[in-house]
Amino acid sequence: MAYCTSADITALTPRYANNANEFDAATNPTKTRVDGYIDNVSAIADGCLASLGFDIPVTAVTVLPILEQLVSETVAVIVEGIRGTGRYAPNSKAIQARGLNNLIYQDVCGLLTDMAFGLEAMGATKDSDEAEGIGYRKYDQAGNEIHPIFQRKGFGNRFDNWDTD
Repeated sequence: MAYCTSADITALTPRYANNANEFDAATNPTKTRVDGYIDNVSAIADGCLASLGFDIPVTAVTVLPILEQLVSETVAVIVEGIRGTGRYAPNSKAIQARGLNNLIYQDVCGLLTDMAFGLEAMGATKDSDEAEGIGYRKYDQAGNEIHPIFQRKGFGNRFDNWDTD
């Protein structure tokens, strides 16, 4: 799901749009490329949110403006980079050091990771908890239940209740 439109990008980068204040086939970048960047950055955001356990696409009306702004501003900086200016310009040291895609991924995912608790508090739904998959699965590939490897008293240890006589 795209979290913004090319009109949102035009509002942030009007000098790169045509006289009608739109991207089209004659602008640099073209409307097709801008729409593609919107889809790509939205997909990166969805991938990051999914890895944090959120249901995607996000539909919470309180969270959508945040995602719209994040995607819009990221794509606007990409547009500026295409024109040789801004954070994602080809001659920037960050681009030369890490590459454009890696930098975009780090920027988008870093912000979403930092905001994860807030997004959940604002109504973004989660289908899982980040800690859920750590070192434990309930079922194997065949669907059989997996029992914990270690259990209480598995090593001959005893737990005494010191509060009783």
